[in-house]
Amino acid sequence: MAFKKQPYNWENVEAGDIISFKYKSKNVRRTKSQTILVLNPFFRRRTKTGRGYALIGIKLEEANRNQLQVTKKQLTIFEQIGTFVPVDEANNLFRLNIKPQFIVNDMRGVKPRAFDLLSKGLSIAGQYRTYDYYKARRSSVYLEPIRLFTKIPDDELHKEQEIIKRRGKVKQPDKPQQPKRPKGGVDSED
Repeated sequence: MAFKKQPYNWENVEAGDIISFKYKSKNVRRTKSQTILVLNPFFRRRTKTGRGYALIGIKLEEANRNQLQVTKKQLTIFEQIGTFVPVDEANNLFRLNIKPQFIVNDMRGVKPRAFDLLSKGLSIAGQYRTYDYYKARRSSVYLEPIRLFTKIPDDELHKEQEIIKRRGKVKQPDKPQQPKRPKGGVDSED
């Protein structure tokens, strides 16, 4: 079943939303679709040219290619700062409901302590991204379905269960067979 993304509004974007938008970076020279878990939706920052605003998040996909596989390990790291709640379960749309002690306010997003907890997962720390808010805002924004890599297909599940059963009942190797002796006890030549 194909999951559908849902149109969204930039004014409604909050910390914890999983959104996608088109963005053209300076290095790439072409516009690519970005899917991120938003941590700071409207962060005021100082740039070389003065002051500006940034959209900060953890990159999950770029051009529909996974940058961060959301496995059981990553879910436990994300759940240190909040819990995933469904927005639309039929389309697999979720958001991270961040705990109040990690939120500065609606505009600024999460506190630096939340970044520290997330950076414990090396694959998550490598996907921390900052986007120019006004460049990102030029494109449409969507709530994006997430792809979880925690479910195991039934065939593989049965194979794993068989392996676990075999480990519990370890088969001992057969004893080496002794050579048979003749009935007379000693070999005699006649």
